[in-house]
Amino acid sequence: MKPLHPRRIHQARPQPGFTLAELAIVLVIVSLLLGGMMAMISTQTEQRNWNDTQSRLETARDAILGYAIARGRLPCPANSNSAGAEVPLIPGASCGSGNAYDYYGGVVAGVTYGLLPAVTVGYQPVDAQGFALDAWGNRIRYAVSATPSAPAPNFTNKANVKANGVSFLPNDLVVCASATGILPAASPPSCGAVATNSVTSQKTVVAILYSPGKNGRAPITLGADEAANENRTAANDAVFISHPPAPAGATGGEFDDQVLWISVGTLYAKLIAAGVLP
Repeated sequence: MKPLHPRRIHQARPQPGFTLAELAIVLVIVSLLLGGMMAMISTQTEQRNWNDTQSRLETARDAILGYAIARGRLPCPANSNSAGAEVPLIPGASCGSGNAYDYYGGVVAGVTYGLLPAVTVGYQPVDAQGFALDAWGNRIRYAVSATPSAPAPNFTNKANVKANGVSFLPNDLVVCASATGILPAASPPSCGAVATNSVTSQKTVVAILYSPGKNGRAPITLGADEAANENRTAANDAVFISHPPAPAGATGGEFDDQVLWISVGTLYAKLIAAGVLP
């Protein structure tokens, strides 16, 4: 008889794989990687939009100067009812009805003033309503000097530009580094008593172009700096703010406006070179 041997019981070998703890760690790592990638993509998109908007503002500035060479004057701003065209009362007279907001912009009775007259100056592309947009989808803004000095207006009136020549200087539009201490109701408006708050001198700026930035379409409460540019409360003043972007909570509030301006020297140099002046 053969001796009896106990039969060995073979246990199944554990199959290789992840434990729940290991899976959780992997998911956390993947989430962190995806979050980092999304943040990087968002940053790249914002930078691309910023650069694109800057290019559009520069193109708009060139179109305005080209219009000035061809017509001997700067164009009046458009408003949200004008389908992208400038709004003079009659050809050669004051912009709009001659109100401050017809020159500097603002929101009055539901109408937005101070928009780029894209159709008038031949700027492309425009949206279906005839307005030029920044890369965020906001309408590009435009303000022009009214310079309340006789004869007025000067820079939007061909006859006055020709008659006054290069000796006539603007005395209303001014660009400041912050809204702190500005004096929009002064005559002329100013950046206040602190000299370092002035970005431009008082008699420098004949026109301003700006984009209200990424937050321009959002129904938010604007900080003091952005509010000074948009004039949503119908302040309609000639003081504008320009400084590097600032986050929410900064002094003056969140700021992402992009601001360009045309100096009187640049305008006169173009008109002289084209034979429009002296």
